Amino acid sequence: MPNKENVSIVLGETADEIEKFAAAELQKYLRILFGLDADITTGKSGIPGSSSDVIFLAGTRENHSAMIETRCGKLPSLTDQGFLLRKIRPHGQNGMVLLGGSPRAVLWAVYDLVERWGVRYLLHEDAFPEGPGHFHLPDIDSVQEPGLTIRQWRVINDFACGPESWGMEHYRPVIDQLAKLKFNRILLAVWPWQPFVHYEYGGIKRRSAWLWFDYHYPITEDMVGRELYGDEDEFWNPDFPRQASYEELTAAGQAHAHNLMEYAHERGMECVLTTTLTEFTPEFAPLLTGSQKVHQLGGLTIVPGADTDVDDPTISGLATSILQATINTYPEADFIAFGMPEFRQWSGHYERAWEALDAKYGIEKIRSLEDTLRASGHRTGNTDGEERSLQEVKGDIVGVYFYDRLLKDLQVTRDTCRPEMRFIYNSVAEELFPVMPSVLMPGWEIMNVVDYTAQRILKRREVLGEFPGRRIPATLIFTLHDDNVGVLPQLSTGSLHELIQALRQYDWAGFSTRYWLIADHDPCMAYLAKAAWDETATPQLVYQDQIKMVYGEDCVKEMLDVFRELEEVTIMLEWHGMGLTFPVPGMIMKHWTPDPMTQELAEARQGYRRALSAARAALPKAKAPGRDEVKYWIGRLDFGIGFLDTIEAVRNGAIAESEGNQEEAIKHAESALILMRDALAAYASVARDQSDRGAIAEMNEYVCRPLKAKVEELK
Repeated sequence: MPNKENVSIVLGETADEIEKFAAAELQKYLRILFGLDADITTGKSGIPGSSSDVIFLAGTRENHSAMIETRCGKLPSLTDQGFLLRKIRPHGQNGMVLLGGSPRAVLWAVYDLVERWGVRYLLHEDAFPEGPGHFHLPDIDSVQEPGLTIRQWRVINDFACGPESWGMEHYRPVIDQLAKLKFNRILLAVWPWQPFVHYEYGGIKRRSAWLWFDYHYPITEDMVGRELYGDEDEFWNPDFPRQASYEELTAAGQAHAHNLMEYAHERGMECVLTTTLTEFTPEFAPLLTGSQKVHQLGGLTIVPGADTDVDDPTISGLATSILQATINTYPEADFIAFGMPEFRQWSGHYERAWEALDAKYGIEKIRSLEDTLRASGHRTGNTDGEERSLQEVKGDIVGVYFYDRLLKDLQVTRDTCRPEMRFIYNSVAEELFPVMPSVLMPGWEIMNVVDYTAQRILKRREVLGEFPGRRIPATLIFTLHDDNVGVLPQLSTGSLHELIQALRQYDWAGFSTRYWLIADHDPCMAYLAKAAWDETATPQLVYQDQIKMVYGEDCVKEMLDVFRELEEVTIMLEWHGMGLTFPVPGMIMKHWTPDPMTQELAEARQGYRRALSAARAALPKAKAPGRDEVKYWIGRLDFGIGFLDTIEAVRNGAIAESEGNQEEAIKHAESALILMRDALAAYASVARDQSDRGAIAEMNEYVCRPLKAKVEELK
């Protein structure tokens, strides 16, 4: 084994901070894996002579190619995301070239090399091989280029069980791991009621903002999992002050978003910031004639009424104030994404909006309005109902016209600090895909959800072919963990594998994750990270590698069974469990209805039980570092089974109550409370992160406390 004086990492003379970080990461892993202390040198003077045993040449073509070419010959062309790993023997030395088309690609080259030494990257930490063996350089000469060029991770979002509750102390380790998985963007999904953008218009200043829909989660001594919360008396995001003024809350929110983008940029990621320009906090209501409360949790904001004029100067003025404030507050953002409202309420003048767009772009020749509206009623596998789909299309015609007029006719970004800002249209109705290329400017993009869950999108995957992905970058939102299915264990790898094939088929640029809890998704993330670069990757192959390296080779069969059962349950819940454990008030008491638990939920519970049996069989076979991973699944599956048991007991209690059997109703209600507390204790025993803590706080508030109150009421 070489000694510490004989290993050098050589950077180019003009190496930037990301390249220097890449060298430091390589140095760190060499020390952890092989006990080597490598020197980091920069520039020609740093090239070691023949006394060096090992040399790593790391950098971009721009600042390192001449130095590298003299030692390893002609170099291949690389895109800004491509990288080269090549073993060389300069002057009898052992050497490795890590060449990137950009600084972040150099960082990915380092992580790719480290992975070849047996390290696997989980969302919370690295999984190291038990015995990496003697130091060696892989015999490799490989150029890596991604098949999917956009690999985006959503941040902030909503709910206490989601990343809205994460402070930077929670984000940093996850973003570090995402860089290792070669993700290249974060999406700051902010909502109009959250404290991130301050604006003023018409003599009115914004003065209200909330976190997670203004719900609150007290931490009490009798709650399950109390030990997870230290001395807190309410669950909260540590980056935000509690019981603060609007000004204090907004200042904290802006600092939080700036810190997120700065850290992501340091890891080579672009940053996309969402904004909604047609939704306002309630203090602006006096300016708006016919405004309505938004049809969403909490009803915290207002929107234009259905018949509001599409050229209404007040709406345009408010939207201009929001957009300009967003850009001027966050000039470091690489893109601004316009979010279409989840429920389209401003839709009355869609015909006039269509006519204006047609006059400008000739869209009627691409697809007529009549055909567009008709198509909304014939969505394959539509579960939302024809009326909501039609409303979505009408509202988005108004929205697209409104945004287009704002940006191109009124040129409202001209006086901002980033007049050249690039934009993304987010979640436009699929029936408008054919006409959107006429509206988008060069450098702009589109991002779409199509439907909430992977299985629902697969029912109409052919709609992706309606958008020319080869001409304009298009991103599909991938649901890892659906908030409607809720806090139950979920795993969607197989479904997302099929969607990745569809992305490749229709030339879409990539994906953006949608999630709340994250600890279930290491297997899925391993697959997504691999499949984005390797079109031959399959869930089975990635799972086998992940299990072997993380859990241990002896338990591959059992853990494959766990993941298979989880995926089958997830598919069932996507179709039969929407809203099942949605983390809002009424989470459990909506199940107090005199109807038995459905057969589908009983089958889901059986699937969880089979997965639990396989996980327990895997535990004694797992290698020592992997046992905690197996124990995690045992705790989560115990919880999932217990929650479904609780739902069954609640329904049985409601049946007994409806039949006038008070004693039996009390018995079932008490049983439900015990079952839920036991289930939640199993979850708390394996909680890993702030999302887990948030979910447990939510369930104490929305499940345990209401069940306790129901028992007292029945008595």
